[in-house]
Amino acid sequence: MLLRNVLSEIADAFEWRESRARDEQWLPSGFTHIMSAILEFDDLNEETLWAVALLMSVMERGGTCLPLSFIPSIKETGRLPDALQALDVEGWKKILVGDAFGDGGTHVRPLVVANDRLYFDRFLRLERDVAMRLLEPLGVGALLEPANWIDEVGRIFEDDPESALQKEAALKLFENRVAILAGGPGTGKTTTVAKLLITLHRATAGTFSVKLCAPTGKAAQRIRESLVSALEAEAPEIASEISHRLIPTTIHKLLSIRPAAARRRRTDPLHVDFIICDETSMVDLALLDELLRAVAPESRLLLVGDPNQLQSVDVGTVMSDLVAATQLGLPGTTLDTVFRVSADGGLDEQGRDTILNFFKAIRHDDVAEALRLLDAGTSVITHVDVTNGSELASGGDELFDLVFERADTLMSLGESNAPRNVWKAALESTMVLAAQHKGPFSRTWWVDHIKKHLEIRLGPAPSVVGVPVLITATDHSNGVTNGDTGLIVRSADGRPTYLPATLPSTAAVDDAQAGALSSTAIHDWQAWWAMTIHKSQGSEFDQVIVSITPGTRLISKELLYTAVTRAKKRVIIVGLRADIEKALKTPARRFSGLAEIIEENYRSQKIVLD
Repeated sequence: MLLRNVLSEIADAFEWRESRARDEQWLPSGFTHIMSAILEFDDLNEETLWAVALLMSVMERGGTCLPLSFIPSIKETGRLPDALQALDVEGWKKILVGDAFGDGGTHVRPLVVANDRLYFDRFLRLERDVAMRLLEPLGVGALLEPANWIDEVGRIFEDDPESALQKEAALKLFENRVAILAGGPGTGKTTTVAKLLITLHRATAGTFSVKLCAPTGKAAQRIRESLVSALEAEAPEIASEISHRLIPTTIHKLLSIRPAAARRRRTDPLHVDFIICDETSMVDLALLDELLRAVAPESRLLLVGDPNQLQSVDVGTVMSDLVAATQLGLPGTTLDTVFRVSADGGLDEQGRDTILNFFKAIRHDDVAEALRLLDAGTSVITHVDVTNGSELASGGDELFDLVFERADTLMSLGESNAPRNVWKAALESTMVLAAQHKGPFSRTWWVDHIKKHLEIRLGPAPSVVGVPVLITATDHSNGVTNGDTGLIVRSADGRPTYLPATLPSTAAVDDAQAGALSSTAIHDWQAWWAMTIHKSQGSEFDQVIVSITPGTRLISKELLYTAVTRAKKRVIIVGLRADIEKALKTPARRFSGLAEIIEENYRSQKIVLD
């Protein structure tokens, strides 16, 4: 009974309420369920319960473990009793013992202390499994490096210092089963992948096989569009031959993971020469493990992403850990040269350089330079301040004009049966990216203002013509995927109809009704006038309005970086300057042991091989 009382003390200390929204919680909604399971062990002490609560708070922010040496620096540690706050690593290790703790091996229990980190057993095993599979050698039957590979690489990759890393990645493509390709916006990740595909096509006479995937449907489709564009620019004579085989899919769909089948059958691995996974920063630890388990030994996997973006919604720091591990032996390349973006959309050279330099300053923690560019008030980077009364300050009227103009345009296009490419361009013109769901300047704040402007109400289904739609849950029966976007249009019979912004891969290019669904068939959706920054990963817009709720605890460098890098032409940041500066100085802290375990495995492998 005494330990049950401790749970109440913990709940009070962490201000836990089951009914609170997730972005307001310090502990998960399943806090009491998890703790009740641990209480089944007889020799449990109350210090362990406090440590588990701290571990859960770390996991709520995406970490996989609680490093004992970092406990004094964790903000939530201040919620622990004073005596526990004063403990050092050895003090914690003496306390965290008993039958609730396993060894991470054959003695299985809910908790494990390994490498001076407190884990739930499942996540230690996941990190170990991922590390092991990342370093597995290629199996018999893997596609051999073509005899003309080096010549073909030299044919398409420029022989200059700026392109050296891209060329190096290509030359090493056949050396390992898994490789990493990292880099920020404008560093040439998509161009590198396109050139790799061109080189593979030429070197194998088009006989190689490839699968293209990403964590969300939106991200998968965008990488295909980007690749097709890059292919046409680099090798127009064979672009169509390569692009027809690039059928994008989500990782879940690629692995046939559904609620009724949580993982792909091990007896049915993916047999393909190459699998390219884009936006890997969005992949959580468990999903990466499923992907690695499903790939046949003779298949190669290329993981592409930006380690500075927001990590996955679920636990893990996959892309950051992978990039860190490339410094320790894991095969991979990090592109760091920012190439000038194409001259489109009216941006001159100075404007393109300004926006890319802003991205670069945030990525490299150059706070002074980022603030200088923000304060300069150029046409491509603008700051709109807010008042203490949660109102927009100078420049606010222009913001409302931009947002309302997009909403008005979409309403008109939905009624006029405009071509898909026309309203798709309007969809991707301007987007509000909010730091959180509720509160001043949140997603719902903007949606409420737009509904009031349009003088409309929204029901459970998107039945108002002209409303842009973001799908928030996969519905296999209707063929929609979480992250899909579209518009409610007026069909020929006068009914509101959902049309996806992207044509289904099997549809004819001129099929205006491809993917059409009655609006009543859409159950899980949001009005896509605004979206949270987390949901924006994998998307691009001409203009991005980054909306920061004053004092939000969700702010971080990664959150801001992810938001601004969605913009192709202009960034407008709404919020208190102090919050923006805080974001630039506050990298998100997610604790993980994956990179360290990869290093251990790599060194062990080297010892055996040597």
